[in-house]
Parts: sequence; structure tokens; C-alpha cells
Amino acid sequence: MDPSISLLPLLTALSGLCLVFASNETTTTPSPGRLSESERLAAIIVPSIVGGIILIGIIAFFLVKVKEKRQTEGTYHPSSEEQAGSRVEANAALKLPPEERLI
Repeated sequence: MDPSISLLPLLTALSGLCLVFASNETTTTPSPGRLSESERLAAIIVPSIVGGIILIGIIAFFLVKVKEKRQTEGTYHPSSEEQAGSRVEANAALKLPPEERLI
């Protein structure tokens, strides 16, 4: 899974939120040093969304790496396979062919 493909809808939603906040500006000018309500909301929501996108990307990266590690590394215990195979009798597993006789 390519993380950049799944982030495209989130980025478009983020840009839409920024446009909504920009269009809802009040006509009153806030006092110097104070943010308007829409600016405060944008200052909270935008970093939260960006942080969430980054967190999702990090989690996706680790999931891909764990999957790769499971595919390339593993354990092999031939001694346990030999012990499991020795428990079965050879005569029970194989049926002998019919005995040949002279005519």
C-alpha cells in the first residue's frame, strides 16, 4: 500500500477546511495580539489534521516493514520435523502391492 495515494483525499479535505475558515472571517478587527475565533479554530484543527496524517504515515510505514520482515525472516527447525515424522509407522502409511506368484 502506497501511503501517498491514501493521503490525497485528506489533503483535499484539509485545503477545503482552510477555505471555509478563511471565508468565515468576521468583519470586526480583533485587538492587536489576539486571534479571531476562526483563526483560533484553524490554529487547532490544521495542526491536528497534519499531525494525524503524519501519524497514519508512520503507522503505515511500520506495518509495511513488519510485513516485509515476516516474509524474509523466519525460523526453520528440521529436528522438530524429523521427530514429528518418526512418530508415524512406515507400514501404516504405505500399502504393499499384491504379492506376485508364479503361474
